[in-house]
Amino acid sequence: MKTRHHLTCGRSAEQRGFSLVELSVVLVVIAAIMGAVMSGMNVYRQAALQRMFSEFVMGWRSTYQSYVAVSHNIQPGDDPGNPRYAINGAAGSAMCGTQLMNAMLANGIALPEGRGPELHDRYVYTDQSGAPHELRVCLVTVPWSIPGASVGTYRTAPRHVLRMEGLTPSAAISLDALVDGRVDARFGDLREDAQAASTSAATAQWSRDANARFNNLSEGQEVELVGFLLLGR
Repeated sequence: MKTRHHLTCGRSAEQRGFSLVELSVVLVVIAAIMGAVMSGMNVYRQAALQRMFSEFVMGWRSTYQSYVAVSHNIQPGDDPGNPRYAINGAAGSAMCGTQLMNAMLANGIALPEGRGPELHDRYVYTDQSGAPHELRVCLVTVPWSIPGASVGTYRTAPRHVLRMEGLTPSAAISLDALVDGRVDARFGDLREDAQAASTSAATAQWSRDANARFNNLSEGQEVELVGFLLLGR
């Protein structure tokens, strides 16, 4: 028969909780695991962006260069008999989708892999929160800022670019660093659409950062921007 003393001791042993030291150790372990997971996700996401850059974005730049090489510098969609030296024969007229893909295939030029069959002009990737985005490309001739007649001045001239719609700010910044070795929405071969023709001598950041979300929802997708990648003169 158990005494009252034994019952009291048994009950106390059963009800004993964790000490502060034990809880602290658990929290440290959880924080270390979460840090390792987040670090791994960042590495994976950066590798995915690197692949999108090398296989898709630069793939389309190479596809364009192959086209103008076989067409003797006639732009896609331009009239060989009366060339205007602009994509689709006019500045601001974008070549996209089926028209873009067919123009390349008709000249025997292979297309980048893209999202899948008949979707070579699109690429799906995720933002920092894991939400999906679709990058869509077109060819277009746009006004482009170039150095002027004196140091520190700029003027515009027509240039052929790969228009990229669906760029998240984090993707735009990563691609900008890969293309130019620095992040600047105003200068370099990759620019934000609103900055491409700017004649300002000042550098500019991309208009939104990685914290910007659609409809300002804290858990929403990152907003999307438009970038121009220079293809040629």
